[in-house]
Amino acid sequence: MSFKKYSLAAAVALVISAGSAMAADVPSDTGTVTFHGLVSSNTCKISVDNKIDQNGNDFDVNLDTVFVKDFANALGASSTLGEKNFTLNLTECDPATVTSASAQFDSWGGSSSTSEGMLVPPANLQDAAANVNLVLSNNGNSNTDQVKVDQTNNTQIATVTNGIGNLFYRVAYTQGQGWDTTNNPVTAGTVQAQVAFTVIYN
Repeated sequence: MSFKKYSLAAAVALVISAGSAMAADVPSDTGTVTFHGLVSSNTCKISVDNKIDQNGNDFDVNLDTVFVKDFANALGASSTLGEKNFTLNLTECDPATVTSASAQFDSWGGSSSTSEGMLVPPANLQDAAANVNLVLSNNGNSNTDQVKVDQTNNTQIATVTNGIGNLFYRVAYTQGQGWDTTNNPVTAGTVQAQVAFTVIYN
């Protein structure tokens, strides 16, 4: 299936033509009229878990607290440790141009990713946990596979009906790429990572 990003462009032309020429001895007044307008590139309104009071398209998802002992065994991409479900809600979509949507996730704000598509928190955050990554997965629309961050692989597509659609995901903890239960274990601390998402409309 092909994907397209929609953009909106508009051109406005204003032509004012004078009527018959004014007689030379009749005074005239001149002035200007300024027109104000806005063309928005937003195709749908986006929220997470229907939290409509959030500003813009920046959202927070809070995972459950877990313990160092929970990382004793390798978790990998199928991890469910501390997982949190979340939904990208699409509303007020233009039914004339949007019938389905998907999303691409890329590391952001100092975060990075592994070759396997795990999300790696910034290493320089104060009091950060060591050797902890996050794994993002699809969780709906008949898709439960891993979403590999910084890779174009997301197969979940939401049908947009009457201007409304939903994209379902989950995020969980897993070990970092250098983890070793004996020589390089997980240490306690905070875990904070960011992704940027791009919603692609069909």
